[in-house]
Parts: sequence; C-alpha cells; structure tokens
Amino acid sequence: MYALVALVLGVAVVPAKAPVPPEVRPDPMGKGYMGLWVSNNGLTIDRCEPNMPADKAGLRGGDTFVRVGSLHPSNFEQITAHVMSYRPGAIIEIEVQRGDQKKTFKVKLGTRPPDLDRRNSYPIELIDPLDP
Repeated sequence: MYALVALVLGVAVVPAKAPVPPEVRPDPMGKGYMGLWVSNNGLTIDRCEPNMPADKAGLRGGDTFVRVGSLHPSNFEQITAHVMSYRPGAIIEIEVQRGDQKKTFKVKLGTRPPDLDRRNSYPIELIDPLDP
C-alpha cells in the first residue's frame, strides 16, 4: 500500500525508527570491575554477577584464574588490585582453567561500585575515645 501511494504521489515513504539511546560512557576516574565472586581469597570463581563484564565475556563459576593481563596471581586480592588499576572501559585479557582446557577471554571492564570500597574502610569495632 505504501509503495503504491509513493509511486502515485511521487513521495518517498520511510518508516520512522525509534531513537537509540547513546551508550553510557564509563567514569574516567572510576576503577575497573569484573563483577564476580570467589571464596576464601582463592582463584576459583564461585559465580559471576548477571550482565556484568565477567558474565558478558563468558567467564563462569568453576573457572580458575591462570592469568589476568600480565599478572599470574596467587590470590584474589592480587586480581582485585590489578583490575582496579585499570579504568572502566579498558579491555583486559583473562586466562582461566576450565576443566582440562585453558580458555582466554577479553573482558571490557565496568565501573567498580563505590560501596565495595566503603565496606572495608570503616572499623569493625567502635572505639570509645573516653575509655582509658
């Protein structure tokens, strides 16, 4: 029908498309973040947060870290510090052991949530300044 009207009237009919929102730019002062959990400061992933960089890249629970960028880690604190040294939006190569295979993934880092840094910045036990 549109084609017939366009031919008769000599007018081009182009269906309207919904605008695509621009991609949110990462915080240039933020810290890199993958969005995954391990237990006991180990190297084996327990789970990846859904729709976070590690999950989007294809990492999954049970994968064991072999290499993160140029780092060959011995604990998860090293991985966290290394990833946080990158800015959000950086792409970092992750090598993991999955079963009997080594797999390499490219992870585009997200922004580390500020509340993760605040959790560990306060003392666990309140100190009374008047207590002798």
